[in-house]
Amino acid sequence: MGVFIAIKKGFGQLYFDISERGWLYFFASILLAIIIHDAYFYFTHRLMHHPALFRHVHLVHHQSTNPSPWAAYSFHPLEAIIQGLIGPILIFTLPLHVYALLAFALFQITYNVMGHSSIELMPKGFTRSFLFWHNTPTHHNMHHKFFNCNYCIYFNWWDRMFGTMHPKYNETFEEVTARERAATPSAEEPAPQAI
Repeated sequence: MGVFIAIKKGFGQLYFDISERGWLYFFASILLAIIIHDAYFYFTHRLMHHPALFRHVHLVHHQSTNPSPWAAYSFHPLEAIIQGLIGPILIFTLPLHVYALLAFALFQITYNVMGHSSIELMPKGFTRSFLFWHNTPTHHNMHHKFFNCNYCIYFNWWDRMFGTMHPKYNETFEEVTARERAATPSAEEPAPQAI
């Protein structure tokens, strides 16, 4: 509500006319918002894994050791505030068209749900391709399994740079993508987890 009031009073960098900055900036600003959020998420996520904060704030989210899409937004209210601050940070520091902000939010929600799906959507060999720096559901599933690695959200640059990438990430990804797809289970059988 505070952000909405501030925007109505003329504060912030949100704009409503694409011609003000052009289409090139419109698309570049979405990419920039994603990159800024990736860095913000990595460092706040690592902070929430500090022993002084983990059991009070982030443990709620980690109760899903093999997460489902519902786990994407299953977290403590304080964590919701910390992660939700990316919106005001972007709005007050980066000129964003309202539709660019909407596109970023849609990308963020989709990627977060996909990362918690426990179903690997990327093809075999993806981590050996030129897109190796892009995260996969396996990457985040390993974070939920081991807790002390794979902190990034969209790209794994920060994990590589700070040595927090699980050493068996590529190997695990290849093992997961080499599995045959399970047949649809009958009503009596529980659905298998892909990761």
